Amino acid sequence: MKILHTADIHLGSNAFGRIDPKTGRNQRLLDFENSFRFMVDYALSQDIDLFLFCGDAYRTADPSPTEQQVFAECLRPVADQGIPIVMLTGNHDHPVSFGNASAIDIFQHLAGDVHVFRRPASKRIDTTSGPLQLLALPWPVRSVLLFGHDFRGKTPGDACFLLEQIYVSFIADECKKLDPGLPTVLAGHFSVNGHQIAGSERRSPVTHEPTFTPAQLTAFPIDYVALGHIHRHQNLATSPDMAPVVYSSSIERVTFNEADQPKGFCLVTIQGSPKTTSYEFIETPARRFLDLNVDVRGKADPSADILAAIQAEEVTGTITRLRYSIEEARRDKVDVTKIRSALKSAFRITSVESVCEPIRRKRRTQLTRNSGLQEALEGWIDQHDHLAGERDNLVKAALELEADWEASRTVSA
Repeated sequence: MKILHTADIHLGSNAFGRIDPKTGRNQRLLDFENSFRFMVDYALSQDIDLFLFCGDAYRTADPSPTEQQVFAECLRPVADQGIPIVMLTGNHDHPVSFGNASAIDIFQHLAGDVHVFRRPASKRIDTTSGPLQLLALPWPVRSVLLFGHDFRGKTPGDACFLLEQIYVSFIADECKKLDPGLPTVLAGHFSVNGHQIAGSERRSPVTHEPTFTPAQLTAFPIDYVALGHIHRHQNLATSPDMAPVVYSSSIERVTFNEADQPKGFCLVTIQGSPKTTSYEFIETPARRFLDLNVDVRGKADPSADILAAIQAEEVTGTITRLRYSIEEARRDKVDVTKIRSALKSAFRITSVESVCEPIRRKRRTQLTRNSGLQEALEGWIDQHDHLAGERDNLVKAALELEADWEASRTVSA
């Protein structure tokens, strides 16, 4: 049995894009569409038995009609082939207001074998290679799962612990009912201990987010744990004997912090008796983010060094950010116009910026009407390093002049 596992598509993440004159759409939306279509074409070429999407279809819970249309158009070839499609709601899909439909609920009403899950559920799904047992664990929504619980006097941590227990108990109870001879997949959208976040992500603003251990998700007879929510591809299984616990990755980059991270999806194979599970990470043609950092401090010709660094890279078609370190007093030595010209083949130049350590300026001497000549002169000399060696001589000479002037005033009086 072959399963395509993907998540976190996030259509609508249009940062660094402009309007495409041919289509009228944001160019970054076209990038996401391109990677999505690549994934679907690959899935069809591999004769997959199930298309498994583990949450976060769009950037927000209220996508634009255009974003909804793109998602539906990209997914339609899978439905047209009669391939079952499983979709979980992620935290970005779930509506803020209670009672409203999620961003992906509409797909269960469209033509095709589509299964959308907003609550924990266990379901047997028929495929061309036989039945698949699925445990679906979408993003744990407190208002849904904890409805009817009395939380007076309880902390957010108490609610989080209860959510975790609901999911762990659900897994244990359902696994007792499953046929160990059939392929079994747990699909979820949440955090698992030990994960590494992608550069586009921040730790959850929610103080207490349900988090699970790999062992809690791999009870017998689960063969594969398909995850969404974290955008970096990784397998969190803690031993070779454990079922793979895999975040598939997102299909496109969003920020420069993801510049060095591959983007893609997973092709999962479960076969044999006893069953064995393997998976392959497939990279999408995601737009490259080029983050150039050049140190030209102390260089005789800083522009030449920056241009050499640009020439060493494949700039064409990239989203590029250039930052160069240079002394503040030498910023005018960099020919920014020439540098921007060297980057003209980039898809987008987000910035060409200098990174400088500010010149340390000595604080001016604070004088008052009561400051004497010696105090004033010493303060002034201390602000001029080239006079440091003559400090005592200058002060002595000034005081002698002051004494002579005072003496002349006395004689005149």
